[in-house]
Amino acid sequence: MFKKFIRDHKIHKNVVSFSFFDYIFLYKPIYLFGPIAIVLSGMYLANFANSQLNLGITASDLNTSLFILGVSIIVSCIFIKNEIISIDKGSNVRFNFIEKNIIGDRINIKTAQIIHNYSLSLGFLLILITSWINLFIIATVYFLWIYSINNSADVVKKICFNAIIAFFLIFSGWLYTDNSFNSSLQFILFFILSLPYVCFFSATIILIDLPQNRFNSGISILLIIIGFFISYYNNDPLGTASLSVSFPFYLFLVLRGMERDLIRAIRYPIFLLIFFIFTIYPLLMIPMVIIYYLSKYYYWHRFDIHFPAVAINDDYN
Repeated sequence: MFKKFIRDHKIHKNVVSFSFFDYIFLYKPIYLFGPIAIVLSGMYLANFANSQLNLGITASDLNTSLFILGVSIIVSCIFIKNEIISIDKGSNVRFNFIEKNIIGDRINIKTAQIIHNYSLSLGFLLILITSWINLFIIATVYFLWIYSINNSADVVKKICFNAIIAFFLIFSGWLYTDNSFNSSLQFILFFILSLPYVCFFSATIILIDLPQNRFNSGISILLIIIGFFISYYNNDPLGTASLSVSFPFYLFLVLRGMERDLIRAIRYPIFLLIFFIFTIYPLLMIPMVIIYYLSKYYYWHRFDIHFPAVAINDDYN
């Protein structure tokens, strides 16, 4: 009964028609899952490198929460900037909120730029307060990602830049947890431990940004295989588990190559990485679940689509 009310009652169309929701989802919170999972992987790796593999960390830390919030805001600013750049280029972004009258109000491009600028300042302020050492790292992520968006035509350059972005995201999490990074041996250790997660991030970006064909799918599955063997050699349980259970989705994409296989190969591995991170940071489940179901509510009643969707069939979105 309650499910039917949430899904079918016409009052929800009126609720999501408020421009407030459009402004919130301009930040595309559901897309934060991947980048934030990579940052949290860096925090996990810093503890793992020091032989401190703790599961079920339930102690709440305001400083950590504000740091993750700051990183989330800056990554959301990248999504907003991507939409602005796409409008300037005349291309389209899915769920475009700027200067496109979807159902109700539209967000002016100048307003979007103001939101971006103020949000970016807030994000960097939160990082300065909670982990000033990461200010340069996250700033580098922002400018590299924007550069990658502006140079999307160069495939090789795009892959390389996204691999570097992944390294910096992991590095930010590592530095937040352990800022005693003062020797070349520590850097080598960080590089080796972070490689599986860089492979994971790069494989996902290839599927998202590059045309779907067997060659690009082959590169993605090769990165997953390489990442798995490195994490297995490192005795890294998070990397080994995440990459091994993600492998079948990439394999189906290479063998069958249907569009729904592509969607599964993008969404399910991200979900699985987050699921395994829940075993380390279970309190993360609270904001993630809220974002997930609020997004489902908004996109269903605003666009009449099931997004994000766990079950991906012929009528996926």
